[in-house]
Amino acid sequence: MIVQEKTRRDGTSYTEKNCRFCKSWIEFRIMGLPSITFSNWMPWTNRIKISGIGKPGLYALAHFVKPPSTVDLQTQEIIYVGETCDQSLRQRWGQFHRCAFEGKKGHSGGITYWKLFGGKTIDQLFVAGFPVDGLSDELSPLFIRYVKRKLILEYAVKWGIAPKCNLK
Repeated sequence: MIVQEKTRRDGTSYTEKNCRFCKSWIEFRIMGLPSITFSNWMPWTNRIKISGIGKPGLYALAHFVKPPSTVDLQTQEIIYVGETCDQSLRQRWGQFHRCAFEGKKGHSGGITYWKLFGGKTIDQLFVAGFPVDGLSDELSPLFIRYVKRKLILEYAVKWGIAPKCNLK
């Protein structure tokens, strides 16, 4: 943080703090935060059809025989709420897939999925994505991590436990 002594037109002095969040704070005050809007449920095998997956963001995974027409992020069928801040959703989903269905390392939720379901439930796995766009590089990861924790907490308050694959 840089602190600068400045002088007003009337001759009085004040300090101005410049930090990496100042621009973000002004941006937030003007634009606000994005609304939390997830895509519709998509079969895991068709996940690349979700728009915006070249961006970082959040995602929810759930097991359904047939998915509901709307996304309820507190439905008991949710098994994992995930996020990525430094890479795209597409890349993170690739890591999950290798862990969950091939038993490899690189995604803690995917490793837990492999242990719980043995990679045998791909036809019942659905994903809803929330690509995050329009925030500065400083605010975006803070927002993404906040939303993930908020969703997990709300789920746990409703069901008494976090989603099955959210162990951290």
